[in-house]
Amino acid sequence: MLNQIGRGFGLSVLLGALVSCQSLVDADTAFHHDADLARLEHLEYWTGLIEEYDEETGQFPFSSDLANEESIGLVRIATVDQSKFFSPGSSQYVSELDNNSTGRFQEFAMADFVAELERGLGRTVEEKYDIQYAPSGSPVWYNYFVTDDGYLLWVTCITCDVTLISTLLFDGYTPTVNITSHGMKDSVSKALTRSEMLSHPVFLQWKSRPYVKEGFVRYREQLHRNDSKENRGL
Repeated sequence: MLNQIGRGFGLSVLLGALVSCQSLVDADTAFHHDADLARLEHLEYWTGLIEEYDEETGQFPFSSDLANEESIGLVRIATVDQSKFFSPGSSQYVSELDNNSTGRFQEFAMADFVAELERGLGRTVEEKYDIQYAPSGSPVWYNYFVTDDGYLLWVTCITCDVTLISTLLFDGYTPTVNITSHGMKDSVSKALTRSEMLSHPVFLQWKSRPYVKEGFVRYREQLHRNDSKENRGL
């Protein structure tokens, strides 16, 4: 009898552990689903501001600040905490995710990017960042590049996979979605202009997916909507 009770108890513990593990998997899947939907929204949001800035000023942010005609400007759209993962002096630095470790790009600070957008647009800009705080093999920030030919902005989208309008990052693992200006389109793999991307059937299919926990996404967005202003100089 005691052996039967022991076996029954052990089975209950095992089943409970399995259910708990499955719940964690489901929660992780749901989070990444929602994070990708937010990333696609933020891609649309930031490129909208960048192109509006161009309409107002006749140039893209920082294009007139490039050192020379061969320079490539870079802004990593990240919160102060997220930036620690690509800052060499930080204890949280992840060299594999630092796409400017060699100094190839002329980098501009996030706070300066927001300030420049606000100057050109003549209004306050709400900041939108990746809702994932720490990387799990892929960047948790967005990348804005500017050259003499135009601009590129890409975001990760793990659940997007590789399609006609998404490609893999240099790591061979992380899918990205890329929007460019007309002058940069032919220089970037599977890139589309903003109007082409926002009307593409695959993009519309991605965007049609409902959030699992939209309230959580909006909460995180609001937490960091002024991150660069509140932490300027840090």
